[in-house]
Amino acid sequence: MRAPGNEPLSTREREVLALVARGTSNRGIAAELFISEATVKTHLTHIYGKLGVKDRAAAVATAYDRGILGA
Repeated sequence: MRAPGNEPLSTREREVLALVARGTSNRGIAAELFISEATVKTHLTHIYGKLGVKDRAAAVATAYDRGILGA
């Protein structure tokens, strides 16, 4: 099993995370990216695992801390 943070986020995962950071709901993310809500949830599960977090807020905070989002 890999330690959190060893695997980079995919382009789609970064897109999902950026929308989460803007406060977009799963439904809104699905509509904007033309994917299902189930796919959004799958991307979020992968993001949480890769970042070693348990929720949306922690994912966004960690992504900013690591320079994945913003500058």
